[in-house]
Amino acid sequence: MSRIAVIGGGIAGTTAAVELGRAGNKVTLIEKTDTLGGNIKDYGCKAVDKCIKCNLCLVDETILAAQQSPQIEIIYQGMVNDLTGKPGDYTLSVEKDGEFVEVENLENIILATGFIKWSDLETGTPEFSDDTRVIWASQLEEFMRRRADHSRPEDILQLDSIPRSVAFIQCNGSRSIQEKARYCSKICCGYSYRMARVLKHFYPDLEATIFFIDLQEAGYFLDVNFAELDELGIKYVNCKPIDVSNTDDGLRILYENQQEGAMETLDVDLLVLSEGLHPNAANERWSMLFNMQLDTYGFLYPLLDEEETGIFLAGSIKGPRDIAATISDGKRVAYRVLKQKQLCESGGQADV
Repeated sequence: MSRIAVIGGGIAGTTAAVELGRAGNKVTLIEKTDTLGGNIKDYGCKAVDKCIKCNLCLVDETILAAQQSPQIEIIYQGMVNDLTGKPGDYTLSVEKDGEFVEVENLENIILATGFIKWSDLETGTPEFSDDTRVIWASQLEEFMRRRADHSRPEDILQLDSIPRSVAFIQCNGSRSIQEKARYCSKICCGYSYRMARVLKHFYPDLEATIFFIDLQEAGYFLDVNFAELDELGIKYVNCKPIDVSNTDDGLRILYENQQEGAMETLDVDLLVLSEGLHPNAANERWSMLFNMQLDTYGFLYPLLDEEETGIFLAGSIKGPRDIAATISDGKRVAYRVLKQKQLCESGGQADV
């Protein structure tokens, strides 16, 4: 019996696998690590007094559905090394624990291996230092994921003292020629706002400032305006800081006040660096193995029609997406596969 292979157990791949399994298809989900969820598995819920639609609960539900589905076989710690066969009858060679497993009779393949975070790259960033008061957004995400385990608010950030002020620097690792990422990563504005909300919830007197180039108005952020942000005590400054230095009491941020045309400084206790999404280092190998093309930045797009080859791309392997958009794309690709299967089986008629 033919089956469908999904390479990558992040949001897009797991979503596609679940949708295909629900439709009655046998699916093999291949994940290179020992858990599903990809980069998002370490993120924490941003709900405070109300849900602010970070969509992490949807991710948890999808992972559980994949793990419990009788239609989905999950190969953990599997690395795809080779592809043979032809459209409608592919075979993948997967290395696991030093041995090779053949995944055969594949009618379709979905490639969904996601992105890499800016902090995982070796190029570094000019704002980053070894000071423990300068952290990546992913580190703050880990703290938020663990916040339910702490009984006292002062324990949440695991710092020496409760911060009186925090600044977020947006577009760190994207919107930059120097960082080889002129594109917008599409996630930083939303998660910085949500994380600032959580911090303000636990530390009401905290002064929060977000430096930005422009706001990516998408998803939940469409319903937020500057008046509401001001009421919440979150200050937005339209520029990217020029320099960050240490002081005796904290950190000093040098920036240009574009409205006044003057240089100003802001002293803070904590600095959070946003992390742009970058193409996975494996994309070059995927491009050769699956006959795909790399764009200017290293994301993938198909050279040939995906319905003809039976090999589809899903999620942020094609470019930056937030959680909601990635889930949506995983479903969309699954429906395209189902439609193509129906067309092949019915001789041209499809109900999907």
